[in-house]
Amino acid sequence: MTHFPDNILTALKETILNVFWKKDDVRSLFTRCEVSSALIAQQDWQAYKFHIVSPILDYLNSNEGGLGPLRRILQETLRYTDGSHLLWLNDGQKRKREAERCLEHLRLLVKDHTARIETEEEKRQARVKNVQEKQKGTAYKQKLAEMNERFKKCLQNLDAQERGYCLEEILYDLFLLFELNPRSPFRRVGEQIDGSFVHDKDHFLLEAKWQKKQVDLASLRDLDGAVNTSLDNTLGLFVSINGFSEDSLQAYTQGNRPRIICMDGLDLMLVLETKIDLNDLLMRKRDLAVQKRSIFVSGADILKGIV
Repeated sequence: MTHFPDNILTALKETILNVFWKKDDVRSLFTRCEVSSALIAQQDWQAYKFHIVSPILDYLNSNEGGLGPLRRILQETLRYTDGSHLLWLNDGQKRKREAERCLEHLRLLVKDHTARIETEEEKRQARVKNVQEKQKGTAYKQKLAEMNERFKKCLQNLDAQERGYCLEEILYDLFLLFELNPRSPFRRVGEQIDGSFVHDKDHFLLEAKWQKKQVDLASLRDLDGAVNTSLDNTLGLFVSINGFSEDSLQAYTQGNRPRIICMDGLDLMLVLETKIDLNDLLMRKRDLAVQKRSIFVSGADILKGIV
């Protein structure tokens, strides 16, 4: 006995792989749709996504108790109306098109299929799960909103030193919220480090400036020097609220291996306003530094998929 015919199950697998790009998103989808935690834990989450998604859906499709979770997975997947959330990725336009093709194909297959019919109990459970997810999301957004208000108040402060301290505190709390293991400012021989954090197993030294003028080449090289005298898996993040001079960005990358990436005030606002996840933003900036030797690409351009 199977719940879904092979064509729908195959199309559902392909759509999940293309719409839910990160493994964390796939895992969240299964958890949200009440797939057994034991079944989720049995999978090798270091393997390719197909080798995680396929056995779970196959099991649900052939198991008597799998119909409910299977229907919810289908419904959650078809909530996506387009693939715009994938534009920030490498080849974002291509991934967007592929996700939309899969979604359209899946919709056509299930249009007249009974998998779209929910029982009253399933509707009730979906409402409960929806409320729970909203509550979690609300708490997260509230923390970012509080930081955003603090940032806006700092904008009105005329004292440059106080603005600098304010920025360091906001960045520390932001890294803490995104589980980046931050460390407060510290001193090394001949150096003052504004903080540090860990992203994707690499250690980052932080330089944060809130000054009227744009950051110059000397400041970029100061952070580069601090990174260069640290362990091999150390990189740098330079946060300058008022940005960086174009000459300094170009001169820094000439003839040298880039060891730092940069964020400006608009990037920070995009994170605080929940337009992009901080981890995702850092990952794309790192990718672009490797691919294009560009240590600063605006978050706005990343979101539009034009880089």
